[in-house]
Amino acid sequence: MNIDNLVSRLKRPRAIICGIAAMMADKFGWSCLWTRVVWAAAVIMNPAISLLVYFVLALVLPKWDPQY
Repeated sequence: MNIDNLVSRLKRPRAIICGIAAMMADKFGWSCLWTRVVWAAAVIMNPAISLLVYFVLALVLPKWDPQY
């Protein structure tokens, strides 16, 4: 797998694992690529806390409607 394939895979909004990064990017208008890169960096730096937050968001984010 070369870097171009990896970047194109990270840019697609389709779920890679459970889709929280793509869902966050869509909900807040962020770049899907950079949201996934930040999550990957957080998991590498502190796996236990980052994965806990990731799965909590997997439960909470679909039910969370922003109040504007």
